[in-house]
Amino acid sequence: MPVVVVTGARQTGKSTLVRELTTDDRLYLTLDDLDVLDQAKHAPEDLVARGTRMTLDEVQRAPELLLAVKRAVDRGKRPKGRFFLTGSANLLLMRTVSETLAGRASYLTLWPLTRREQLGLGRAGIWDELLAAKDDQWRDVIASQDIAPEDWTQLARRGGYPTPALELESAAERAIWFAGYTKTYLERDLQEISSVTALPDLRRLMRAAALRLGQIVPSSDATLPFRSRRCIAT
Repeated sequence: MPVVVVTGARQTGKSTLVRELTTDDRLYLTLDDLDVLDQAKHAPEDLVARGTRMTLDEVQRAPELLLAVKRAVDRGKRPKGRFFLTGSANLLLMRTVSETLAGRASYLTLWPLTRREQLGLGRAGIWDELLAAKDDQWRDVIASQDIAPEDWTQLARRGGYPTPALELESAAERAIWFAGYTKTYLERDLQEISSVTALPDLRRLMRAAALRLGQIVPSSDATLPFRSRRCIAT
């Protein structure tokens, strides 16, 4: 595809990834730069004309830029990967996004780090080995992995976001990071998708959903606050 869109939750490492993929023939621009953001909002056609191959980081800050990218792709040849775009996981759900680049873009999701990735193994699991083996050999395949066991509760509390998983050493430091992350999501990111006024209710809903992780949550579950259940319905 001429456009590759890397989506994912905040702080999964999208910007770091696309910067690592930037080469001498690829211009890197981020909409965190206020000058770039201003041009994206007021002269998007001029912005996309600044390079033949471009990486545009944080495009959710100026959704109107997507239409300019579409026009640039449709006007000329369509080389693979002409544009690298990054945006939040909710890019297509934002009220201000009307252009999806359908037929022109591949959407890739960058998930948080798995334990193997955190250990520097560069992979998410051993599915290739498991699927290549017979069912009765799976125990042997798993036992042959040279990785020290770890308490799953500690792994769950550390999570997979690069900063708390790899850089913060104490539970107290990670608690501060996650509190700030939740606050940013509720008070900034969520507002780009929908007008949510009852933030305390939504925070309780997030906590209730986290406690039910891996289970079925019926909409009639009496353990959820009434207003939280109403949030699910709407």
